[in-house]
Amino acid sequence: MLKVLLLLVIATCAFGQANRGSITGTVHDQTGAVVANAPVEVRNSATGAVFSSGASETGNFVVPVPAGTYELSISVAGFKKFVQTGVPVVEGAATRRDVSLEVGQLSDSVTVTDQAPLLKSESGDVSYRVASATANQLPVLQLGGATGMGTIRSPLAMTVLLPGVQ
Repeated sequence: MLKVLLLLVIATCAFGQANRGSITGTVHDQTGAVVANAPVEVRNSATGAVFSSGASETGNFVVPVPAGTYELSISVAGFKKFVQTGVPVVEGAATRRDVSLEVGQLSDSVTVTDQAPLLKSESGDVSYRVASATANQLPVLQLGGATGMGTIRSPLAMTVLLPGVQ
C-alpha cells in the first residue's frame, strides 16, 4: 500500500514539471480604447505550431504555449493586421505584449520586430539572478559560531546583499 501511495505522489509531481509559459496582453486602438473579442493567433517560429485564442470583452488575452519563440498576430476588421515576430516565452512565466491596432484595411499590415520588455504587471513576483561567478567573489563566508558550519559559503548569507531584502 505504501508503494502505491509513493508512486501516486511521484506521478503527481512529474505532471507538475511543465514546459509551458504564456503570452498575455491587452488589445486596444490608437486612442487607448480596448478592442473586444479580437482573434489572437500565436505561431511557434521553430515548429510552425499555431495556437489560437481571442481577447475578452475587456480586450485582455492569454495564450498558454510551450516555451520557445513565437510570432503574435491579430486581425480585426477595420484595423491593419498586427504582426510581431521574435516573442520569447520562457517556462513558468507570462510574456506581456500589449497591442495597439492602427485604423486601416485588413490587407494592410503592421509588423513589429523588436520591443523593449515591459513591466511585469500580472503578478507581484520579484526575482534577482546572481551568476555563480559573482556569488563566488562575494565576501559572504560564515565563520563558525553557533551554526557549527565552519568556514563554508552559505547561500542564505548572500541573500541579504540582494536589493529589497531585509
